Amino acid sequence: MKLVKQQELPELGVSHNPEIKKKTMISSGEIPQLMMFGSAVFKPGEEVNLHKHDTMVEVFYIQKGKAEFTVENEVLLLEPGHCITIEAGELHKQSNPFKENVEWLYFGIAI
Repeated sequence: MKLVKQQELPELGVSHNPEIKKKTMISSGEIPQLMMFGSAVFKPGEEVNLHKHDTMVEVFYIQKGKAEFTVENEVLLLEPGHCITIEAGELHKQSNPFKENVEWLYFGIAI
């Protein structure tokens, strides 16, 4: 068993933009095929550049605020309660062009 208290985790920069902060609740190697499980906060104006993961599926669940996700050139507005799955190999980026923070939970599964 492992108990993690989100409020006690350190804030780390995300790999695609270190200014954006995340908290990793489950790290790679702790559960087979799970690459990570964490939360992130994007402040107004922050974004992650276009990228892809050839060996991982990512899932994002919006908890608070709004975000723009671009997946394979399709721009999507995600709001609280929305959950998006990005398949391996799909080009994608995330941004917060809005006036308030956006918060989400996310995880990646190795394929």
